[in-house]
Amino acid sequence: MQIILYCLIPVISAFIGWITNYFAVKMIFRPRKEICILGLRIMGLIPKRKKDLAAKIAQTVETELISHRDIRAIIQTEEFHLQIGNVIKNRIDSLIQSRLASNPLISMFITPEVITKLSDTLMDELNKEIPGVIDTLFQSVESRINFQKIIKEKIEGFDLTKLESIIYSIASKELKAIEIFGGVLGFVVGLVQLIIVSIGGFNG
Repeated sequence: MQIILYCLIPVISAFIGWITNYFAVKMIFRPRKEICILGLRIMGLIPKRKKDLAAKIAQTVETELISHRDIRAIIQTEEFHLQIGNVIKNRIDSLIQSRLASNPLISMFITPEVITKLSDTLMDELNKEIPGVIDTLFQSVESRINFQKIIKEKIEGFDLTKLESIIYSIASKELKAIEIFGGVLGFVVGLVQLIIVSIGGFNG
C-alpha cells in the first residue's frame, strides 16, 4: 500500500503541473468578464488588458511598420507621378475624342494629329503641377488620418471569440506543448520528492 502511495506522488505531481499550465493557457482569454472567487477578482489576460494591448500595438505599428512618412515616400516618387500622369492623359484623350465625336462640325477641322498635339501640350503643363497637387492633397488627407487611433479602435472592437480562435489555430501546438511541459515538469518534481521521501525512510 505504501509503495502505491509512493508511486502516486509523481503521478499526482504530473497532473498538478499539467492542470496548472492548462488553466494558465486558458486564462489568456478566459474568463472574459471579471468574476470574484474567494475575494479574488479574476479575469482573462487579453480581456483585462485589451485596451492597453490595442494602444501598444497601434503605437508599435505606426512607429515601426507604417506611417505617413512611408506613404509620402511612395507618392513622391517619379514613378508614381508618371502613373498619375498616364491616368490623367488617358482620361483627357478619351474626353476630347468623345466631345469631338459628338460634334461633327468640329471633327471636320481638327485632325487626330491636332488632338494628339493638344493632349501632349496639356499634359506637359499638367506634369509640372502633379507633384505639387499630390503633395497638397496628401497634406489634406494626412491631417485627417490617424493610423494609431484607427488601429487602436479596430483592435478594441475586435471580437474576442474570433481572436481566440485565430490564436489557437496558429499556436495550438505550442500551447499544447506548454500544457504537456507542465505535466512533465510536475512528474520530475514528483520523482525528486519520491527520492527525498525514500531517502528519509531509509535513514529512519
